[in-house]
Amino acid sequence: MERCTTCSTPLADGGRCVTCEAAAEGLAVLTRSGYASVREVMSLLEAEGLAPEMEKVPPGRPEEAHHPLWNLYVPRDELERAQAFLRRDWAGLLEDPDAAAAAARGAEGIDLDAGGEITCPACGHRFAVQGAGEVECPECGLGLGAPGESSPDENG
Repeated sequence: MERCTTCSTPLADGGRCVTCEAAAEGLAVLTRSGYASVREVMSLLEAEGLAPEMEKVPPGRPEEAHHPLWNLYVPRDELERAQAFLRRDWAGLLEDPDAAAAAARGAEGIDLDAGGEITCPACGHRFAVQGAGEVECPECGLGLGAPGESSPDENG
């Protein structure tokens, strides 16, 4: 998949860059993530009286064809206000001991290939990993990947 030389967004049909097109329309990107995350942040911003928009990003990797990423935009003149609001929201989470513990679990990482007992980075549930195949937390359902496969972050 080709990427935009300006912002590295995967290009759409005809070599179009959805991110650069949005910027040309006066929008600024706040984040790029999965649908549920982007929709949740969009709702928070709307409740603050901002005018966010979201747009599906063309797939940059094969797995994104089934689980696409989405850009979350705000009008350029609302960018500072949106960023300040989100920083306050995150700051509140950092003071929450449960959120701090979840962040620590996520930073630790897990080795699925090692097998044995692991701790889910999302909910903290401990469970045993047995055999090959997709690993899913039995408590919260977080898909942790399949042993032996590298994570998307490692492959870019």
